[in-house]
Amino acid sequence: MTQESSAFRYPATRERVREGTVEHDALDQFVIEARRRPGKELRVRVDEAVPPQVEDRLATRDVLVRRAVRAVDGRPAAIETSYYPRDLTSGTELEDPADISRGTIQVLAELGHAQTGYLDEVAAHTLSAREAADLETPEAAPALRLVRTAWSGERVLRVTITVTPLGGGMVLCYEIGGPAPAGAAV
Repeated sequence: MTQESSAFRYPATRERVREGTVEHDALDQFVIEARRRPGKELRVRVDEAVPPQVEDRLATRDVLVRRAVRAVDGRPAAIETSYYPRDLTSGTELEDPADISRGTIQVLAELGHAQTGYLDEVAAHTLSAREAADLETPEAAPALRLVRTAWSGERVLRVTITVTPLGGGMVLCYEIGGPAPAGAAV
């Protein structure tokens, strides 16, 4: 968070398997580190229609869908819809509609599927009626749509589609190269 803005800065390039004890998923951890309050409303389904681009990337239409409306300081900030191949999730806690505080990236790593990389595609988007209702924003409002395809050394593990309204308070940040110098105001 910067002094000039109340926007939450999400360092999207820092999402990875983390060492040691992990108490929060990546987004919640960044919200907490920014001295803000995270929140989420979660739904898990196996019978949801799979968008063609997700089916192509996962090479299956048999998926588990975890959809969360994410909030910062009690205000809806984004909708994350993650699609996982069922052969990775069947019989695991990923099927449980409860929050997994350490995050699904950690769960997959514990199951032998450590995330080693991902591709982000960010594009302009117009909110659907359902998205607008969940985000407490007018229908057809401008938004960003981020499609993240995450993989291990062997296969695609998940495709996550994140929608956040423009002016909704979330700033996606991407760091390229080595870390910024200690104390740098970035």
